[in-house]
Amino acid sequence: MARKKNPRAWLVALAVSTGVALSYSIYNNYLKPAEKPSEISRKKYTNKSVALTLSHSVLNSHLPLNDILMNSENVTFILPPNLSLDDLACNIGDENDGSATKLPRTLIQNYKLLNCKNIQGYFNLLKNLKPDTLLVCSDDLGITSAVPRDINRFVKEIINIDQNKDDIYSKIYPYFVK
Repeated sequence: MARKKNPRAWLVALAVSTGVALSYSIYNNYLKPAEKPSEISRKKYTNKSVALTLSHSVLNSHLPLNDILMNSENVTFILPPNLSLDDLACNIGDENDGSATKLPRTLIQNYKLLNCKNIQGYFNLLKNLKPDTLLVCSDDLGITSAVPRDINRFVKEIINIDQNKDDIYSKIYPYFVK
């Protein structure tokens, strides 16, 4: 025996689904709560793959490295051979919260901070990392003449930063803050 289809049930289902869709549309357009401040500040930072070499000049410029790191998904800090984790711990993190010594170790465990032992290792690290942009102060590293010829195959854009604070701010900020 074939069942008779009830047109009243179909009309009720259609009315309920229309009501749900209309309610969702009104909520989404008019009643949706404002975005959280962390989501707004996250949008200010770039999603481009950026490698920032933490030389003495960059560390002494007092950039908000902690904010840049936590709000940018594709930023990697590279610690050159002439610096140690202790040098970095003094310059990153808040001094008030006591996490300044813990943060570099957390960065290493999350692959956001890469350490190299010599200049050749630095270039090999760049070849394997293949960032879109490399921000480096070549005067601090002493690599002005030692840059391999094929580095442009692995790094799309190399930004050389001077040792003065104004140049560091003017060249680094556009890549992280929109």
